[in-house]
Amino acid sequence: MVTRLVALLPAASIVVASSLPLRAAAQDEDYTPGAWHFKSVPCVDTTVRLVVPRLSASAQGTFTARDFVQTGVDVVFNTYLGSDPAFPHMWASIVHYQDTPGNDVMVREHSGDRVQVCFLSRPAPTLVCNPDKDSRGRIFRVYDYRQRAQYWGMNSEHDCGGA
Repeated sequence: MVTRLVALLPAASIVVASSLPLRAAAQDEDYTPGAWHFKSVPCVDTTVRLVVPRLSASAQGTFTARDFVQTGVDVVFNTYLGSDPAFPHMWASIVHYQDTPGNDVMVREHSGDRVQVCFLSRPAPTLVCNPDKDSRGRIFRVYDYRQRAQYWGMNSEHDCGGA
């Protein structure tokens, strides 16, 4: 169904379609893993800035595997890709709850790991979402060169205008 939907959409709609929370699109059997090399989606090579449990009280400290299992993981990257004039210094990041596809790759990330970060989409303005005032809901795809694995997700636990 997903493949057919994307095939029927005009080329300009592919970025929006690929950002739908599908079955971890980066792991789809129709998808060839690896770094992306096309111009329709902005991508940058960068490094991992920070890897912390989703509900960590501090960005510093020593964390155990249990911390990640219980709360999920938050990975921040050394790039402002996906920021805009309303949030010019917003680091690109992905936050996943526990037991989410991609968590195993995210938890194995280390500060300084080389990655490719691609910006897939930002939320459209709605009655409940004003992306000029709410930085949540940006969607990124990451390829980790060391692990030769990828994952994707949103930069927050909730979408723009959410809880």
